[in-house]
Amino acid sequence: MKRIFLLSALVLAFSQLVARTIFVSQNGKGSGNSWETAMGSLHKALELAKTGDQIWVSKGTYKTAENNDRTKAFLLKPGVELYGGFAGFETAIEQRELTENITYLSGEIGTASFHDNAFTVVYCINVGERAVVDGFYITGGAANGSDKAQNLEFRGAGILNLATDGLSSSPIIRNCTVTKNYAREGAGILNLATKKGACQPVITHCSFINNKADLDGGAIMNISIDGNCSPEITHCLFESNVASYGAGIFNEPKGGMVKPVIQNNFFKNNNALVRSGSIHNEYSGKGSCQPVLGNNYFEGNTASVGQEKNSPATQQKKHDNSNGYKK
Repeated sequence: MKRIFLLSALVLAFSQLVARTIFVSQNGKGSGNSWETAMGSLHKALELAKTGDQIWVSKGTYKTAENNDRTKAFLLKPGVELYGGFAGFETAIEQRELTENITYLSGEIGTASFHDNAFTVVYCINVGERAVVDGFYITGGAANGSDKAQNLEFRGAGILNLATDGLSSSPIIRNCTVTKNYAREGAGILNLATKKGACQPVITHCSFINNKADLDGGAIMNISIDGNCSPEITHCLFESNVASYGAGIFNEPKGGMVKPVIQNNFFKNNNALVRSGSIHNEYSGKGSCQPVLGNNYFEGNTASVGQEKNSPATQQKKHDNSNGYKK
C-alpha cells in the first residue's frame, strides 16, 4: 500500500513539474511556447493541453469553426486552465487588463443571422474540479435545435457543462461576460448532472447580459437527472435576459438534487414571458430543489404571471463585479 501511495505521489509531482503554459494569439503561427512563438489555433492548444497546463489567449476573436460546422465547440479538458484578456506580453496572469484586451469566444460562424451559429461555444464534460475558464467574452451560441434529447443542439448555447456517469464537471468560470446567446433552454450556461454525476461549478465575477431562452433559463439553467447539480454562483450580474420561466436562473431536479448557492448577485431588468424574471425554482418534479439564497439585489425584473421580486429602493445594492466586464 505504501508503494502504491508513493507511486501516486510521484506521478502527481511529475505531472505538476512538466505542466506548461501554451500561448495563443489571433495571428500566431508558432509552437505556443512563448508570446513570440504563439500558436494561432485555440482548438489546437486545447487538444495539446494536459492536466495542469495553462492556456493564455491574447485579445481578438476566436471562432468555434471556420467551415460553418455548427457542432464544433471549444472543448475544455480536465485540469486545464484557460485564460483570456492578455495583450500579448504579460508574464503573469495578474498583469491582464480585461477591459482593454477583450478576448471573444464566438459562435458566429455563418451569416449575420444567429440561425446558423454554433450550437454551443464552450463545452465542458466531466472536466473535474481543477479546470478554469477565466477572462472571456462568450457570445453567439445558438442552440436552436428541435430535439430535446440532443443537449448540444437544444441547451447551453454559451457554455454547456455536463457531469455524467458518476464523474464530476465542476470548473471555475470567472471574470467572463456571457452575452447574446440563444437556446431553447439554458441560453447562457447549462449545468446538467445526470447518471450520478456531480455538476458543481464555481461561477463568480461574471456578467450575463442579453441571453434568451425560448423556454427555461435565460442566463443559467441548473438541472439534475439523477445527479447532483449544485453550482456556486456569486458576485455576478444578470441583466436583460429573457425566458419563459426563470430569465435569470432556472433550477429544476428530475431526480437527484439541485442545490445552487446564489449569493451576492445583481439581477436587473430580466424579463420572464410567464414566471420569474430573476430566479425560478421548479418543485413539481422528482428529486430535491434546495437553493441557498442570500444578499442578492433585484431591480426592474418583470414577469407576466405572479408578483416579481424586486428589492426595496432603500436596500443597498449588493453587486461586486469589478473583475467581470461587459460591453
